[in-house]
Amino acid sequence: MEKLETKLKTIESWWLGKNTGRPLFKKVLTEELPVSSLKWENEKDIPNFETIIKNPTIPDNIYLGEACPTAYHLWGERGTPMTMSAYLGGEVLFRENSVWVEPVVKDWQDFKIRFDKENYWVQISRQLMEKQAELCKGDFLISLPDLGDALTCMSLLRGTENMLFDVIEKPNIIKEKIKEFTDAWIEAHTYFYEVYKTKLSGDCSWLLWAPGKTYACQCDFSTMISPDLFEELVVFELERMKDYLEYIIWHLDGFEEVRHLDILLGLPYIKSFQIATGAGNPPCASDKWLPIIRKIVESGRTAYVYASNEEEVTTLVKNLPPEKLFIDGGIPGNNIQEVDNFIKDLIT
Repeated sequence: MEKLETKLKTIESWWLGKNTGRPLFKKVLTEELPVSSLKWENEKDIPNFETIIKNPTIPDNIYLGEACPTAYHLWGERGTPMTMSAYLGGEVLFRENSVWVEPVVKDWQDFKIRFDKENYWVQISRQLMEKQAELCKGDFLISLPDLGDALTCMSLLRGTENMLFDVIEKPNIIKEKIKEFTDAWIEAHTYFYEVYKTKLSGDCSWLLWAPGKTYACQCDFSTMISPDLFEELVVFELERMKDYLEYIIWHLDGFEEVRHLDILLGLPYIKSFQIATGAGNPPCASDKWLPIIRKIVESGRTAYVYASNEEEVTTLVKNLPPEKLFIDGGIPGNNIQEVDNFIKDLIT
């Protein structure tokens, strides 16, 4: 099995458009997924972080291809996206498998967006990362928090319906708040990156490692706005981030966001696109998505795609430039030799 350092060099080549031969892929052989010894039940109680951190390097896990053992930024095994909404003062509520943030903003003119290192959830994230770094011997990655984007985090702080009215009725105020948000975002990323870089090279977002500062930029809120507003507000945010982030991949979340794709393809600093089709929707290897992915790779970008079986993997590789793809899932095989044989046959 390849060392982590070797995998990262291959991923770097993919980011730079220099990958050749086979697609990148992720395949994990495991008998039993690692579980924490303690569930973090109550958002008001500070846990013992050592007991809730999963060890991604347990012997039963074999990471093939470009799959990297990674300690993700989870608050007690829960999916934890849009953490900036918590760092900015949102009321955090733990659900069984997710984290929710209750709105706190009544009027944007009375609410200053700023990054506060003393915020409870900032300290929680810092302590979690410091414990992960303490356990890390360079044999697994640590992801930074999923900070989120301006409009989606602001909609959590304000409430979706109120935010929609604000975007239409008070666009100038919203742009001012996006300025404040991006300043706070960069300060937050810098703060957590200080922990990461003590042990590891490059940077690791919730999605993927890159050889420099990276994030899987996104905007779930964009499904509710027009391309004109997308360009006015979302591109405005990206323009303020592009000089800080060196490796941007765009999280294209569902077919409703495709109406913004041409705008995004016009931004040269977006190096790659992740295609998240959404549960219950046609897969990346379907006739619905293949032309979209082809358009992306023909623009000179790479594509992070998903497959659920051998047929989908084969369809993706036969219809798209394999060297441009990072395929997550779908690789058959119950042992290293079977996986190796499939990959060799796939590209011949």
